[in-house]
Amino acid sequence: MKWGRCGYKLIFVGLWVFVICSTAAHAAYKVEKIDESTLDARIGEKNSRLAVIFMAAWCAPCIDELPTMNKVYKKFKKQNLEIIGISIDLEGPEAIQPVITAMKIDFPVYWYGEKAIEKFALFAIPMMLLIKNGEIVERVSGRRPETYLNKKFLQFLK
Repeated sequence: MKWGRCGYKLIFVGLWVFVICSTAAHAAYKVEKIDESTLDARIGEKNSRLAVIFMAAWCAPCIDELPTMNKVYKKFKKQNLEIIGISIDLEGPEAIQPVITAMKIDFPVYWYGEKAIEKFALFAIPMMLLIKNGEIVERVSGRRPETYLNKKFLQFLK
């Protein structure tokens, strides 16, 4: 069978379109600004198991942990674990958006800005608040390995 130059170009274009379409099929969340009342309502929900992860685009441990957090979220979301990310970047939602998009993060990430530092008494990032039935039950600071997160969420979801 002879393909010729046109045949090879068609195959190349077809593969390129497939790669673009399959990449676009997984659209990461668009990072939106969240106001204080909406965030407070989200945190205060009764009958929920929520992990709130504070992060910033300039924080290497935050970025390093995101794929692990995403993997753990996929594992436990069927057991009603909810995770939201909160960006404290000064520059707004556009600072963390490229990271969220590139890593194909499946849980929502919002921008709240530096006011989160005082409101939630953040002394380190990444910082994770575990919230059960509207109450903060634990604060976990620093980057956590997958084995630790698996154990922590198993306990948290009981």
